[in-house]
Amino acid sequence: MSCIPSESSSFWLVRLCGLLLVFLGLALSCSAARRPNVILIITDDQSPRNLPTPEYATLVSPPGFGFGGDRVLTPHIDRLAREGMVMSNANVSCPVCSPSRYTTLTGRFATRSQGEVFKRLFPFGTMARPENNVELGNDEANLPRLLQAAGYTTAWVGKCHILDQEILEKPKLWGTAAAPGLKRYPLESDPRTNPKTNQAMRDNQQWWRSRIRKEGFDWVGAVYPGNLLELFNRPSNVHNVEWTTRSVLDFLNTHSPDGEQPFFLYYGTTIPHGPDPWAKSKTGFNNGIDSDPGYTGEGYRTDLDYSFMPSRSSIKKEVAAAGFDVKHAWLTWFDHSIGAILRKLDERGLARDTVVIVTSDHGTWRYGKTTLYEGGLKVPLVMRWPAGIRPGSSYPHLVLNTDYAATLLDLAGAKLPESYKLDGLSLAPVLRGEQSGPLREETFHEIGFARAVKTSKWKYIAVRYPQEIQRRIDAGEKFPAFGDAPPNPLPYLVANKHLGYHSSRHNPNYFQKDQLYDLENDPQEKTNLIDRHPEVVADLKARLRKYLITFPDRPFGEFTR
Repeated sequence: MSCIPSESSSFWLVRLCGLLLVFLGLALSCSAARRPNVILIITDDQSPRNLPTPEYATLVSPPGFGFGGDRVLTPHIDRLAREGMVMSNANVSCPVCSPSRYTTLTGRFATRSQGEVFKRLFPFGTMARPENNVELGNDEANLPRLLQAAGYTTAWVGKCHILDQEILEKPKLWGTAAAPGLKRYPLESDPRTNPKTNQAMRDNQQWWRSRIRKEGFDWVGAVYPGNLLELFNRPSNVHNVEWTTRSVLDFLNTHSPDGEQPFFLYYGTTIPHGPDPWAKSKTGFNNGIDSDPGYTGEGYRTDLDYSFMPSRSSIKKEVAAAGFDVKHAWLTWFDHSIGAILRKLDERGLARDTVVIVTSDHGTWRYGKTTLYEGGLKVPLVMRWPAGIRPGSSYPHLVLNTDYAATLLDLAGAKLPESYKLDGLSLAPVLRGEQSGPLREETFHEIGFARAVKTSKWKYIAVRYPQEIQRRIDAGEKFPAFGDAPPNPLPYLVANKHLGYHSSRHNPNYFQKDQLYDLENDPQEKTNLIDRHPEVVADLKARLRKYLITFPDRPFGEFTR
């Protein structure tokens, strides 16, 4: 028998190969065109580990996720880093909880907030002073709403802190015309032993879930309306990682890889924001891993199965056995939450087409929160997307948290209303490996009375006051300080005197009107070089002005005149 194919067989072989190539091309095209699911996980008050400082070992809490594992035990987040991309120069535009979450969920700077309280506090024509007064405006376009319009199912779990701040912080309004449906209970009443308080907390949880749905979320699980203190129940003022993680898993159980709708899930954790989960008393870490797991944001519950995570006692043993300080077990506790989510993605066949993002709302190192120093601006950021990101990737260039929304809307193929202008840039080319160089030349930052621009080498900070406050300063008036501290000749940058006091003590140039730092040679921003590099200052001031004039009727000193 001849081994030479006949003309007829050769024809059909060519046809078959051609068809196979067509089908392969279609498969690759469909895979490339598949819009990814998204899980965006945001911790509360966490600096990255790459802050270059010899003071690291003296910090109260570890300043990052522990990608290297040399001081904290985080195997699951380390896995995300190995399988995804670490962005080592990630920053937030407004470094305090509420405005940072606003910028993350809108892709727009905090001063653009359409929140009613923000606009009432700072009418157009006056300087805006963004801090924890920023919130989503009713019917304002945002990331979940735009993703819904693009065919996504949207979900929320965890800390809110960007809705109804006045109601949130004033329980005396609960049950009034301002907040019908919210129920009050005594601060010291223990929901574990008081059924009435327990039911009130259960009802309030449903109120907040309904409220969040109105902002573009199809599915809402476990909610902490704000910080734990804002439950206004002292016994419940403890972290419960399992309670929120369980809700994430509940949502993922509703999806399968062959589902028609991709999903977006926002998961805001309460740790490591106070009450400090690393604080130890005689009876243990009672704010966190040694607390009673029955205390939740919806009262006291003993009917919930938390077997998807190791027991809290075994986590502490795991940390100690690995040779790490048990005061950092809270971070391993959180890491097991990530582990449970990754396992669920694997079980459901969702891992390949899901972008998992882990970051924080702002940093805390050296009381950088509510300042424009690196300790407040820089955050950890890791992204994993098996279908799109090459494992073990890194990106050392500037990233801003406004970029998250721009990136996700890009990946989703979402159409934006003409009136909706994003301040962020899409990182999609970076994630896909199409661009390794910098996407942006600088980042813009704002908080209270301060504004800044930052490049890879330089940072310029401007502190300016509204005219009426500047007149009081010029007249020699003193301004209230925190606690028993003597009055200040200048006001703190933000209204929160506690944060202003500690930030000004740990950052000696805090009140200076103009500041310039060489971030390459002085990453701790100890030396103000404002008088030494006039050409750099002129350039950065011009860049700052370009940002500030995009805020209509928002004066900021000479920059907007």
